[in-house]
Amino acid sequence: MSLKHIASVLLFIQIFSFVYAQNVLPEVTIQVLKPKGIKVFLPDADNLPITSFLFDGLLYKENASISPSNIDRSIWGFGAKVKTGGWLFQDPLVEIKVNQRISYHIFVSTGHGDVGQPNSDGIANLTLPGYTNTNRLYIVNSLVDPSAPSPDCRETVTKVRGKRVCAGETIFEDNFDTFREDLWQIAHYIPIDHPEHPFVSYQRLQSNPTVLVENGNLRISPKLQQDLFQKQDKSILSGTLDLTSGCTELRTCSMSSIGVDIVPPVVSGRVTSARFAFTYGTIYVRAKLPQGDWLYPEILLEPLSKKYGSLNYASGVLKVAMARGNTDVDNERYSNNWLIGGPILNSRCRNALEFYHKKIEGDQFWGDEFHEYSLTWTPDEIVLKVDDEEWGRYTPGATGLRSWLPKSCRGDWFELLNNGGIMAPFDDHFYITLGVAVGGIVEFADGLSTGDKIPKPWRNRGRKAGFSFWQDKENWYPTWSTPDLLVDYVKVVAL
Repeated sequence: MSLKHIASVLLFIQIFSFVYAQNVLPEVTIQVLKPKGIKVFLPDADNLPITSFLFDGLLYKENASISPSNIDRSIWGFGAKVKTGGWLFQDPLVEIKVNQRISYHIFVSTGHGDVGQPNSDGIANLTLPGYTNTNRLYIVNSLVDPSAPSPDCRETVTKVRGKRVCAGETIFEDNFDTFREDLWQIAHYIPIDHPEHPFVSYQRLQSNPTVLVENGNLRISPKLQQDLFQKQDKSILSGTLDLTSGCTELRTCSMSSIGVDIVPPVVSGRVTSARFAFTYGTIYVRAKLPQGDWLYPEILLEPLSKKYGSLNYASGVLKVAMARGNTDVDNERYSNNWLIGGPILNSRCRNALEFYHKKIEGDQFWGDEFHEYSLTWTPDEIVLKVDDEEWGRYTPGATGLRSWLPKSCRGDWFELLNNGGIMAPFDDHFYITLGVAVGGIVEFADGLSTGDKIPKPWRNRGRKAGFSFWQDKENWYPTWSTPDLLVDYVKVVAL
């Protein structure tokens, strides 16, 4: 655009906008940067459908009065729409000093412009409907470090480990175009101390991996340990599972089968956002859940520091979404058509806060298709949604979330929660976990039957739980038609 063109456009904006009422525009926020640059932020206005924003300023010489002879230069340009709301004009090249003055006004358009016919010089006028304000004066009292928050950064209660964030900002996102080692750590250990005691080991396999990115999805696939052992001429009933090399949890890296205490019969995958943890925000996960008897997905927020204890989920866990894999079971609460989630304060009281569920309509199951599951975690509540439809909302009781636990669930660990706020233990940094688990002693009640009245093969308190599960392989393994957890994307947005 030529200087003549700019001048004609600017002149017409001034003349046209003066037709409209004054003082209807929000005030701008100005930041003058060091060693050079300026940012001007205009917040959105509820009563104005703003389509563009123009900043028109004159910079005066240092310590000089406001007169045409003291003009140093003009600062002029259109701002850009900010994803988190508002408009931002930036000039990164202008050098401004303390005690200089900026005389300015702004123009906002409320519709789309019309370009007139060009004159003999090829210059056309741009007509924009909108509003302007009267001249303002800004005195530069200090320069802002450019690493400081931008003026369009609205405060938020969301906290991220190691950085400051703004309201509405996307603070974590992965669309799984490739596997990003900088975002995720693949688990490689035996979860002996997992509160749910699933019948799995989490392994990072080089051949036939449990975790991979394929066709734009993260795929987590459970497999049989015996199939891996056969390649090594070992048996699940007598072999040793040694994950010492590359083990991600040093205390649970090796195990040997002795009698009915066998190594975990299933190999599965698990990833954690090892470098990312946050407090408060909304997590979105678009996923297709696994199907098959005794499978269940892990789509979790887990505590980073475990400041309220490490046993039995004493520091809490948030389940973004969970539907068990069984599609033919005699209790629909344990079926793949029954969605649950939300806070767990202690695994011994697994169902104490299971106030809500979402049953899918008709003969469908949650694992049939992809769905977007979300959990919004605030200092006052936890809200669950699926495909943008709310299905659960947890708010603290008289003494916080912990007040919803029955007295039978309260022990020494419960007293530690009194040191926290009303959302304790959900008042600290949590990280993301994605995985597939199997069986265990928490997620499937005793007495269930599947298919043709086939009883659940293990007792939750039984010493032979994992062994009994493995012995029943001929019944459950054929049902694993789609046992994988597929994740299309994960996104976390600040409140």
